[in-house]
Amino acid sequence: RSRPRPEKHLPYFKFVKSLAKPGCPICGEVKASLDDWFENLLYESANDRPLRRRFDAERGLCSKHAHRLCASNDGLGAAIVYRNILELAVSSLGKLSSPPVNGGKCVACDAEADAERRYVGLVADFLDEEELRAGLEAGGGLCMPHLAAVLSLRPGAPEWLFELHKARCASLLEVLVRYIDCQKLSTEERKKRLSFEDEMAWKKLAPLLTGEEP
Repeated sequence: RSRPRPEKHLPYFKFVKSLAKPGCPICGEVKASLDDWFENLLYESANDRPLRRRFDAERGLCSKHAHRLCASNDGLGAAIVYRNILELAVSSLGKLSSPPVNGGKCVACDAEADAERRYVGLVADFLDEEELRAGLEAGGGLCMPHLAAVLSLRPGAPEWLFELHKARCASLLEVLVRYIDCQKLSTEERKKRLSFEDEMAWKKLAPLLTGEEP
């Protein structure tokens, strides 16, 4: 029995447009969604009291998202949202007590996971659309974690999805095997057999196997 097709809305068309960008499109759209979330945190947090209460209760952000916040260009926003945490640290240490420390999960983790669920579900829902297929094939497809997530939602996914990602993995494997085998050659001979792109192919491993850098 054919799978019923959900209605297409703005997020679908926005995602299809993003397929022209390099890298895993789900990784890219999750990152964009998180960028929007951080903008809201920095610019609207004074008016978003539930968000600020949770931020303070969780002692700020996890390490990953705190570093991302501090890598932004909004020093004032970062200073404002972390002021309460730092004041609590000063107070606690002044009383010879342990300082406040985030437990490893945070509100940004939830925002990121929610965005990831949305886009994984979107791809799973629309795999039978020709424009989505064409975009994935032109762009090289998904990272392996997001491919696995999509497949978990789509038992009996179309064969082309497997073939696309098998070809991508096989192509990288072929280059890396040649790269390994050429290491026993002289530098001059190695340069004859390997292009600069071949020499740098190992840098594709992490984005492919674990996802794009957040």
